[in-house]
Amino acid sequence: MSINLVAVLFAFATTVGESPVAQWSFDGESVESVSNHGDVRRDIAGPRPPEFPDLAETNTAIEVSASAYVSIPDEGPESRFDFANGDELTLEAWVNPQRSAEGQPVYIIGKGRTGSAKFTRDNQNWALRIINRKGNAHISFLFATKLSGSDRHWHRWTSNRSFPIGTGWHHVGVSYRFGMPESIRGWVNGKPTEGKWDMGGITTEPPINDDDEVRLGVSYAGGLDQIMIHRELLDDQTMRQRFHRVGEPRVIEPQPEVMPRIASIPNGKVVVQLCERLPAVDRWLNKGEQWPEEASRWYGESFLLPRIPLHFDSWGIRDAWGAPLLLRMAGDVQLPTGTHQFLIRSRAMSRLWIDGELVTRTDSVSRKPPDGEEPVTPRAEPPLPGVRPHGYKQQEAFGEITIDGSSGQPLKTCRVVFEVIVGGSGHRTETGEICVAMLNAEGDGYDLLATTETHIPLSNEIVEPLLERIETELVDFDQQSQHLAAKSQDEFWIKRQQIAHQWIESNRPKRDQQLSSHPIDHFIESKIRNRRQRQTDIDPDLASHFNENVLPILREECFRCHGEKEKGGLRLNSREESLLAGDSEIPAVVPGDVEASELISQIRSGNMPPTEEGLNADQIATLETWVSNGAVWPSPPLDEEAIKIPSVIDDASFLRRAYFDSVGVPPTAQEVKAFLTDTSTDKRQQLIERLIEDQRFADRWVSFWMDLLAENPSLLNASLNSTGPFRWFLYDSLRDNKPIDRMVTELIMLRGGAAEGGSAGFGLAGENDSPMAAKGHIIASAFLGIELQCARCHDSPYHSTTQEDLYSLAAMFSRKPIKVPATSRVPAAFFENQKVRKSLIQVSLPADQAVTPTWPFAEVTGVEDGPEIDRLVRSSNDTRERLAALITAPQNQRFPQVIVNHAWKRLIGAAIVEPVHDWEGNLASHPKLLQWLADDFVSSGYNFRRLIQQIMDSDLYQRQAIGTNQVATAESRFFNAPDRRRLSAEQIVDALHQSTGHTISVEELTFVHDGRRPLGARQTLGTPTRAWMFGDLKNERDRPSLSLPKARAVADVLEAFGWTGARQMPIAERDQEPNVLQPGVLANGVLASSLTRISNRSVLAELAINEDSPEELVDQLFLRFLSRHPNAEELHVFSSAIAEGYQQRILPANEITEVLVAKPLPQVDWFNHLRPQANEIQLEIEKRVQAGPPADPRFISAWREVYEDVVWSLINHSEFVWIP
Repeated sequence: MSINLVAVLFAFATTVGESPVAQWSFDGESVESVSNHGDVRRDIAGPRPPEFPDLAETNTAIEVSASAYVSIPDEGPESRFDFANGDELTLEAWVNPQRSAEGQPVYIIGKGRTGSAKFTRDNQNWALRIINRKGNAHISFLFATKLSGSDRHWHRWTSNRSFPIGTGWHHVGVSYRFGMPESIRGWVNGKPTEGKWDMGGITTEPPINDDDEVRLGVSYAGGLDQIMIHRELLDDQTMRQRFHRVGEPRVIEPQPEVMPRIASIPNGKVVVQLCERLPAVDRWLNKGEQWPEEASRWYGESFLLPRIPLHFDSWGIRDAWGAPLLLRMAGDVQLPTGTHQFLIRSRAMSRLWIDGELVTRTDSVSRKPPDGEEPVTPRAEPPLPGVRPHGYKQQEAFGEITIDGSSGQPLKTCRVVFEVIVGGSGHRTETGEICVAMLNAEGDGYDLLATTETHIPLSNEIVEPLLERIETELVDFDQQSQHLAAKSQDEFWIKRQQIAHQWIESNRPKRDQQLSSHPIDHFIESKIRNRRQRQTDIDPDLASHFNENVLPILREECFRCHGEKEKGGLRLNSREESLLAGDSEIPAVVPGDVEASELISQIRSGNMPPTEEGLNADQIATLETWVSNGAVWPSPPLDEEAIKIPSVIDDASFLRRAYFDSVGVPPTAQEVKAFLTDTSTDKRQQLIERLIEDQRFADRWVSFWMDLLAENPSLLNASLNSTGPFRWFLYDSLRDNKPIDRMVTELIMLRGGAAEGGSAGFGLAGENDSPMAAKGHIIASAFLGIELQCARCHDSPYHSTTQEDLYSLAAMFSRKPIKVPATSRVPAAFFENQKVRKSLIQVSLPADQAVTPTWPFAEVTGVEDGPEIDRLVRSSNDTRERLAALITAPQNQRFPQVIVNHAWKRLIGAAIVEPVHDWEGNLASHPKLLQWLADDFVSSGYNFRRLIQQIMDSDLYQRQAIGTNQVATAESRFFNAPDRRRLSAEQIVDALHQSTGHTISVEELTFVHDGRRPLGARQTLGTPTRAWMFGDLKNERDRPSLSLPKARAVADVLEAFGWTGARQMPIAERDQEPNVLQPGVLANGVLASSLTRISNRSVLAELAINEDSPEELVDQLFLRFLSRHPNAEELHVFSSAIAEGYQQRILPANEITEVLVAKPLPQVDWFNHLRPQANEIQLEIEKRVQAGPPADPRFISAWREVYEDVVWSLINHSEFVWIP
């Protein structure tokens, strides 16, 4: 966004004395526009009298947050911002830094090093910075010379003199004559200072000099004023006159500690107040500082909190809190009079107040931990037996206070306030489990403070269910907060929906006839009927010869270049096209005349196809005979079996299919019984409607989008194409049934926090030299069916797309022209070595040519970039938003067609256009059906759930799965029946858990359990509750200490069935081929063995306890695992197996032994993983996981093992992993 700052820019002067050449005083009328990025606040009070009498009483400055900055474009070669050897430079500024991490340099002003693709890396022309060392700001002057293989191109000078951070306004300056390192001079508050070249050493080499922009305030948090650039060396006297302060220097003094007053606390509630951007992470306020304003509040009932609420940007997309965050829990609590001991738990700095009295506190955690060598922390011991121990690395503090009993009442209502500093300074904005408790009257335990109950024991048995309830309430609060923020965009999207609806009404004719069947079935039946009619006019032998001999040659050897792609001005994918002339102006095929046919001529000469081998003699003869016989192009012979309409599946099969396709899990036994006994004639439609509205719909479909968009977060270091965890953006969108055009737009706009789950995470691509080109490839294939993978390095040899097409998208994404990196270009030597024939691949984009942001797919999509697109965007100059609008515009016919094609394939087993991600040269089997689905999708407001419902409502979806559509050509793909489909990997894992009555029980997917690394450095994917929540667990260091044994057992099953957590490229279709791992992992895998064990007090154990007969137990098992009743033979076989000893299966009470629970082991994390003990701990955990849970001791072992065999048999039944 552009704003006008007060930037008085003096004319460029080359003569010494005409100074400064640029000055930003942030006062008066502005004369030039600069760009504001992030939170830049103007018109704040700058240095003023009486402290600084030489400055105006109304002097104003700007204040920037650490993530904000101001940019000024360079004016081109030899501008006033460009310096070479012999040029003199003085930089000066007034600064008021509020905070800075220890050792972190922050920019006052600098040129270059912006990360722009137009310039080389490390292109620091020059910069004035400050660096925090033990709370004091030192001047840091930095520039770079010609890039080296190490860090020797960096040259940094750091001053000896400094000033305390957080003590108001100060003046700093530095001067330097490039090429003369001895000329360096610095000033702090008018006083000269010596310093040291502490990086790269001195140099006489010239600095980097390019046209990258100037930026103010990068990574800086605080006030800036009077920033000047001079092209001369200022002297000590001049700089001494800059700083005139009346009175003593400010001394940092803490404010008196006083219990905060928090307004509007309802009776019976604990307020959780969140305030962003506390001045420091390791202290409370100093004098002159203000408490931050309340940003959010949530109401609970106790002083127990497992996490803070999520934060959302103004569009309702997950974002980072402004850390450090001040969290306050406050409420009025009935406390017994007398002297009592209180306990607090907090990860970082905190303090507890009761009725204005400070009771106890915890310290800040500011020391940076070592990477791997920290000693292993023993498991926390509870302060008293039976008390819940504190969490990993949580601090625990105690304090006493006397509650006044002068009123004579046994209880007194006291105001309790618990203040906690959260995040900041390289820490995650997380609390861990925090609480306030009081020692009970008996002195043998602690009770949580609460506003509704006086007795909540701090024990695992009580706290864990309470934490689950609090989490449910927080999830509800998060959704409310998200929806409230998202409403800010509703008006815009209502307008977009109206435009889309108007376009459909104007451009799609309405159907007058009343259809007797669902529209989907109408189009299916129409193709079958028409094909039958054409069959009578075809010579069967001629049709068989063409389709079995001629067409395969054309399809495999010609269509890649002359199918949808019109290479050489010629297409050969139909008889009509093949009779035309291409660029040669000679008809490709002349029926009956082989010698006049250019196709035959080119094939005989070996020019075509452009491969080393060309066609063999038999293939050439086949084509010659075809042309000689008239070049007929008949449809393939019709196989009646291929168009036979099968019957509709039974209710039980339909129920199971519908559940898996909508919510991703099988129905419960109770749901199966209810549906099978329901006699309503429309019960299937009612079921579909109910399932489509189920919130679990998002759990079923999010992994499809994660594959398609290459979501690839890394738990350790960034790897190839690693992204942020934008899965949460996708999940939130699907859960809220966000229109797909809105979801895609918000994805492309890269909103929210990249590490927090916002769509900005999609914009990351680790270890990739052109991340936005990678994103262009993804969105083209996912939303347009255009494959651009080859175009990364050269023009596509078998597609019409070019390298310029891909980089045009990348430039639109980047909002600026970009160049193709040298590492993404085919070397010139490759083409020079092509001696025999011209290479199939070409590079039409000249080296070092910047590609401008332009829309390359107007012809394919039907939408052009012009005034019509202005109606669909908020900012017409934003090329990224224009890109999003061009993809999602109603005029873009390809976008909705691609989306419905993806959904169709997922539900029917084959797509209308195959492959789903690459449409070029591939025909639609049912073009009218595809268009109807797309139009209906747009008319519904791009409602994805409505699309799924439409397909599920059709007769086709509900028929027996005997189709062979996946292996058929487009012409022979009739969709008389759906294809057989296997469950996805996620569905298998979720079904295993639901059928056996277990929840997923694994570690948190992270290697930082105490928040001592920010999310951007060490990610967490949370603790999975559904299979889609897993991520890549690869341990590239192959260390047991960096393993996650419980999660590994689940990932083994996922990977065996085609899932991958490392999506370095988009996955349009997973590998569905069977392999030997699949039966093995279900028959003998760790997860399957653990889940089929009749473990202590498990659902399967209780089922066996409560069922009166073997037959009833078997029936319940079939309902749970296969969603149907057993047939007579199955009932006999399985009930006979468990009937022996059924009445004696339960041991007498006096023979039941106690189940021994293994002692919890210390936590292994990133900070201690190099310790030998860390390996030992993780190996022991792996051993426990492989051993599985202890068996239920109530059963006779022999009978229990037979029962387990029955359960095992059901998960290894073929029906378990196949959709009916």
